[in-house]
Amino acid sequence: MIKPLSFVSCFFAVAVAGAASLSITEDQVEKKGSAKVELLAGQPAAVSIRFDDPGWDSGVRLRPPSGQEFWDLSQGKLLAVDVENLSRDRQLRLTMHIVSGKKEDKTLRDVNTGGALNPGEKRTINLLIPHPSVYAAPKSIPGPKVVQSDKINFIELYMQWPFEGNQKDLVDCRISNLRLVDKPDAPHTVEGDGYFPFVDPYGQFSHSDWPAKIRSDDDLKKNHQKELAELAATKRPADWNEYGGWAKGPQLKATGHFRTEKYQGKWWLVDPAGRLFFSHGIDVLYAHTDATSAKDHDKWFSFPVTTSSLPFNDWNLAKKYGKNNYDQDFYEVLARRLGAWGMNTIGNWGKNDFILMGKLPYALQLTDYNSKLPRIEGSTFKFYDVFDPAYISGIKNVIPDNVSRRPELAKSLKDPLCIGYFIDNELHYGNRGGRQILGDAIMRSPAQQASKQEFARDLKARYGTIQKLNASWETSYADWDGFLAATEAPKSRGFQSDSDVFFVKSVEQYFSVCRDAIKSVAPHRLYLGSRFISTDAVRKVLYDASAKYCDVLTTNVYAHSVANMGLGRFPDMPVLIGEFHFGVLDRGMFSAGLAPVGSTQEERALAYVRFLQGALVHPNIVGTHWFQFRDQPLTGRWDGEGYQIGFVDVADTPYAELTRAARDVGENMYAYRLRGKLVNEMR
Repeated sequence: MIKPLSFVSCFFAVAVAGAASLSITEDQVEKKGSAKVELLAGQPAAVSIRFDDPGWDSGVRLRPPSGQEFWDLSQGKLLAVDVENLSRDRQLRLTMHIVSGKKEDKTLRDVNTGGALNPGEKRTINLLIPHPSVYAAPKSIPGPKVVQSDKINFIELYMQWPFEGNQKDLVDCRISNLRLVDKPDAPHTVEGDGYFPFVDPYGQFSHSDWPAKIRSDDDLKKNHQKELAELAATKRPADWNEYGGWAKGPQLKATGHFRTEKYQGKWWLVDPAGRLFFSHGIDVLYAHTDATSAKDHDKWFSFPVTTSSLPFNDWNLAKKYGKNNYDQDFYEVLARRLGAWGMNTIGNWGKNDFILMGKLPYALQLTDYNSKLPRIEGSTFKFYDVFDPAYISGIKNVIPDNVSRRPELAKSLKDPLCIGYFIDNELHYGNRGGRQILGDAIMRSPAQQASKQEFARDLKARYGTIQKLNASWETSYADWDGFLAATEAPKSRGFQSDSDVFFVKSVEQYFSVCRDAIKSVAPHRLYLGSRFISTDAVRKVLYDASAKYCDVLTTNVYAHSVANMGLGRFPDMPVLIGEFHFGVLDRGMFSAGLAPVGSTQEERALAYVRFLQGALVHPNIVGTHWFQFRDQPLTGRWDGEGYQIGFVDVADTPYAELTRAARDVGENMYAYRLRGKLVNEMR
């Protein structure tokens, strides 16, 4: 039986024994951004941090002690600090950074950790110090990011990715007892040629050890039998119905398909049976993914390399199941795993074989980004020419053109388990940074560009004559053909104003075409949006269009909490977290991902619970999908990402702390969301 963890507020506080306190004096304390910081009297030293505006990484910078150029952290394994969230109603998210080197000579290194704290919670935030003597790999060889731990420029605590709006008392916290904990580990690496090989036959790092490490094929088989016995003794949460909705909750209108409804002040998904549904899922549910490249890297591996691609998780699963064609067995076990882990949804990039089994609700991606469709010629960002007839036709027919080759898509059209569809992922619409640039790209494009032609029609309707346009734009086009032939973007305010108007039209065109593509073929399926990056999700043009055309706004959030995600200016509509994750470096991996937490799997599990708690009390959020099911390869996937972010590792061994945390959430999420109060225990 899988037992849930008990997440009390002091769950992973580090014992003081073996710790060396780091003194802080007033001249070391420097505010960042709009923060108000104050050194508080007492031992150990404490710093108060308060601010309303998270912009410019608001928080505190702690400079080295007086008379010293650097902090020397070389004698500690962890840098730890106690953090207390003094807010009565807000969840706090805070990251701690240590920085070494210089930007000028490209030696600047920043490593960080972080966490979310519920109102009134106090606990320890830990940062594993990546000493070069312990973690450094040979030059040009994949390895963890390291810092000059004896020459740390400063220590900082602040809010990363400031997508929240200004809010009174957004942050009110106290940090104290900054300290080094324990001695550094023995070196994980060997100098020179002794470093090679560093990848074992199971795709694991050779130079470090951990309890769950696979050392033989027999380990894989024993682990499998043990897990099967645990799964046989574990049932899905008792409060769920056949869809994973809240069987014991309120009965709403049953329509036979998923829909959205606002219930008691919070948005919800409603399952086909009319029960409240919170989508608790995982992305990239494939039997095997991301083979390791061995091209020109033979000496990395501790076995003879006979191919340029090394699919370690495929090999491990074949050994585990005792056969090469194990996929069906794997997916049968995966369905049982997800139920045991408290998961009720197949997130994005679910394998069609798994979806076709009909075990769980799912969301489908119709296209990630179709590079074959027209884009603005010469543009470098990920967007389309949304007025090109070929684009409109391509999106309009995205379902009809693909049903014959995608059986899961064909099934989804009438399948009550299908929640809805995404179109695209993390597009760049042209309005990041301080200025909208889609209009610039359109002006630089050739005369036949469809968006440029559409822009010209709008300008003709507004100005009537080229002379009036020239007066507004401070240009000298001879005629409208001269406008179309021009390939430079004007610098005037008049141009920028008209460009901004056309940008809104382009965004609305994009979302309306996508919506119609879905609703014309599958009117009962939800349009789940385009999977924004989190900083795009709170851009007014984008969320206004989402509210107008999408059933659900989906955003990918790589931060420690969603609790402050633009409340007060965010549209009143359902929101799905399409991606999030947390990682640590305790299993030989080289990167903890986009949201590192502490140094242990217990800390990662707690980060999961706090993130879900923040999402559950947020009135807009209707689900969270973790990215991704499996750790990425040790030496990186096709684009270099090699994050320790899985529910299972390369050998298909589940991270028990994380799966128990997810189960705790799954069992209690409905009552927790309806209650709507941030408390530490899920129950």
